[in-house]
Amino acid sequence: MAERKTDYEVGYRKPPKHTRFRKGQSGNPKGRPKGARGLTASLKRELETKITIREGNRELRLTKGEAMAKRLTNDALTGDKKALLALLKLDPQLYGTVADQVEEAGKAAQAEPVDFEILRDYFGQSEKGAATDTAEEGADDEA
Repeated sequence: MAERKTDYEVGYRKPPKHTRFRKGQSGNPKGRPKGARGLTASLKRELETKITIREGNRELRLTKGEAMAKRLTNDALTGDKKALLALLKLDPQLYGTVADQVEEAGKAAQAEPVDFEILRDYFGQSEKGAATDTAEEGADDEA
């Protein structure tokens, strides 16, 4: 082999000069084409396209993303539980707060069944009317 004159030691992360990429030469010549976009970019572009929707007797021009948000919100408000959970999961802070409240309420309901009895009695009395409440209070005072 012919001896090559090197001005530095060839080794780990130090390739010989003749095997390095030339200036202006790509390390991945058949890489991603310039116009190619990923799935996220395509989805974002599609959600930004405008559509016309009818709301009552008027027509609105919204992006597809805005229309989806409007539909999801309306479904959640009409009682669709899946839509409500999907809406709450979109905002992690709101979902965490609501989930904690629901969990606490569930634990309280399991731990104290007597509370339901008290609530049923209270709501049962409030339906009878104020006159019945005052009559019962008077009866309690006499006893």
